Amino acid sequence: MSDRGDEPVEIVPLPNGRYLVKHGMTQHVAFAAVGRETWVFLGGRAYRVGDTAERPRPGARLDDHDALVAPMPATVLAIHVAPGQRVERHQVVMVLEAMKMELPIRSPRDGVVKAVGCRIGELVQPGTRLVELEEPT
Repeated sequence: MSDRGDEPVEIVPLPNGRYLVKHGMTQHVAFAAVGRETWVFLGGRAYRVGDTAERPRPGARLDDHDALVAPMPATVLAIHVAPGQRVERHQVVMVLEAMKMELPIRSPRDGVVKAVGCRIGELVQPGTRLVELEEPT
């Protein structure tokens, strides 16, 4: 499998819905949750995976909804933002725990937090909107 250019991407299945993703010299652990839809959590981002016809082309921008939702059933461990706060792209806005692993949720872009849709200790389900962003002023 190839992602960018000629660098191959190798995906190795691990126990408990986890996958080791090797891309060149970089390795990441991805999580997959399957229900009505399949969600993949990788590098602090959540991706909804559908039929091949529905998949975005490589490099396509995902909207905030796909990035800032719970990728699987998880408990909210920490919330690092509040409404009105400015955030930068890739900033960790909250941390979830699922399958005994901590899952950092990162902002997909620069913005201002419009709303936080959960509380610390809450069990969130896949697709639950965690943070809503708006354009910075």
